[in-house]
Amino acid sequence: MSVPLISLALVLGCAIGFAGADLLRKALSHRIRPVPLLFVLAAGMIPAFIGWWIWADAAVPSAGYWVPGLGSVLLNVVANLIFLEAVRISPLSLTIPMLSLTPVFTSLLAIPLLGERPGRLEWLGIAAVVLGASWLNVDRQRESSELPIWRRLGKERGSLLMVLVAALWSLALPLDKLAVASASVPAHGTMLSAGVALVLVLVLLVRPGESSFSEVRRWSGLVTALVTVSVLALGLQLVAITRVWVGLVETLKRAVGSLLALVSGWLFFGEQIDLQQVLAVLLMGAGVGLVLL
Repeated sequence: MSVPLISLALVLGCAIGFAGADLLRKALSHRIRPVPLLFVLAAGMIPAFIGWWIWADAAVPSAGYWVPGLGSVLLNVVANLIFLEAVRISPLSLTIPMLSLTPVFTSLLAIPLLGERPGRLEWLGIAAVVLGASWLNVDRQRESSELPIWRRLGKERGSLLMVLVAALWSLALPLDKLAVASASVPAHGTMLSAGVALVLVLVLLVRPGESSFSEVRRWSGLVTALVTVSVLALGLQLVAITRVWVGLVETLKRAVGSLLALVSGWLFFGEQIDLQQVLAVLLMGAGVGLVLL
């Protein structure tokens, strides 16, 4: 498909931004409890989106906004909590790439929700991305080589959790596109961040043991960096989905994220990279190329 350069730049920008956010969340997941971390992240993003909303002098959301908008909020709360648990218990290089499954879920859901139908090359490219993600996660121990792939994948609990995250986020993105059709991008960004923060306030009230914020103050520098990167990534993604089909956004975002997950896991967490992982990421890259043809 022919993708305008500005649209491609937006998608690449959000892909790199989310990869940076993944790295920071991985670093913070061992230092801050999941609920306080996610609450501070969501609450910290609100002022940036409100400022953008005021600066753009955008209108308030119309009546058609609330069903997809609130649906996206709930999905994002659940997905983010599971995400933090997945990267806490498993290596970054074996969890983040499983989000490459999201393009399949997203593209399938976009057919009934948005009427966006990928062509044959796009489906082939999406399949290559998913195959690469699965191959990346196969247990490479010789004694497990006879097991079926679903049994091998089951050996890494964080990977299975991340598959669930992929399914939840795959539904959230079409809902986001429906939401920004009835509201401006900064308005939806504000509502999304505020909604996630509000739901987490309720979680903290029910589970007071999760309400310790002392670690947040201790690691305030990393938290500030996470909030900043996340605002940029989400803002670019919401703009991008108004220009291109959501399957393209997810395919390119997850392929870039998988590559950067390998590199950052090796650089910052001492995770080993072998030839199979490199080849799997290259396969995903080839899949992205087919999607962009």
